[in-house]
Amino acid sequence: MRALTPEVLEFVSQPNPAVMATVAPDGRPVTVQIIYLVEDAGHILLSIAAGNSRGGRLGHLSTDGRTSITVLGREDWTKAVTIQGTAVEFFEDQNLAVIDAMTSHYFGGQYAKRAPRTTVRVRIEDWTAEIDNSDTFRANPRPEDQTVA
Repeated sequence: MRALTPEVLEFVSQPNPAVMATVAPDGRPVTVQIIYLVEDAGHILLSIAAGNSRGGRLGHLSTDGRTSITVLGREDWTKAVTIQGTAVEFFEDQNLAVIDAMTSHYFGGQYAKRAPRTTVRVRIEDWTAEIDNSDTFRANPRPEDQTVA
């Protein structure tokens, strides 16, 4: 396990958009946009609809706990942290406290659907960060866009 550094922890603790990849039973990679909560420097919490166990994320993580989560900068998506982890615990979200905390963090209010949810604790195994990369995707001007003095 490689815990997040303080700088990376600060970045992923913001209400940034994220994409999670799981492995389907047939080996296909499957991605989905998510919201999440950072529990500590070594764990992330996910919330998944309890009825999603057969063919979706919950089923995938129950069968093969490996996941990859890419957190994108809210204002600048070239800033990103990718986390590789393993789902290590699944538990019922009592009173929807976890999903309410997530939606409050991201959107400022309580989760609208009051249906059962499962919380998944993901242990962070490794990560990569590109959060200070302002020149990564900068393009050179096209010749036709350059002005001649």
